[in-house]
Amino acid sequence: MNNTIEFLKSAIDLTALRLTSLGYAGLGLFVVLIAEGLDNQEPAPYAAYYVGAINEAISPKFWNLLSISSLLVLCLALPAVYLSRQTPAWTTPATYLCRINYRLFLLAFTLGATAWGILAAQIILRLADGAYPAAWGSLFFGGNGLVVLVILPLLNALWWCTAQALTQPDSVLLQWLFRQLGKYTWPAYGLYTGLVVLLIVSQQ
Repeated sequence: MNNTIEFLKSAIDLTALRLTSLGYAGLGLFVVLIAEGLDNQEPAPYAAYYVGAINEAISPKFWNLLSISSLLVLCLALPAVYLSRQTPAWTTPATYLCRINYRLFLLAFTLGATAWGILAAQIILRLADGAYPAAWGSLFFGGNGLVVLVILPLLNALWWCTAQALTQPDSVLLQWLFRQLGKYTWPAYGLYTGLVVLLIVSQQ
């Protein structure tokens, strides 16, 4: 167990994860403060213009679509990567799928981390009417904004780690994953695909 933890720590740059997350979250918070400051300088009819723009900036539905798309492409990438270890002809498709998946997960992470900063500013500093936190709350089991502040960074961290694993078909993280699964690789893949399909159907 300790060896596994040490391996994951060495394979995933957690310092970069923390700094990048804080950077994008800080950007989101900073933009909210600017929007609030600009609105305070405007006449009453335009008082919500910039804060309204913030509320429309990163839609929770669009972030959800990106996340679901990333998981769906991962359903294609994993078997391609596995087959590329057996047959060289699969190396090129696996490489392309990994690159696409990497960018999708990284984009979901970037937008999610920025949205977290916007949410934090609106909830903690009470700078908005609560429409934006409510929209995100409806995405997470109908919870309030504080629930989102806990769940969203966890998902963002997962997207980051998955993106790092998908840099190349022969990345150490993917090879480690297949080595750990061993003969359970295909049953585990079937379970994962089933959960992704269930997640998509449950949101309809």
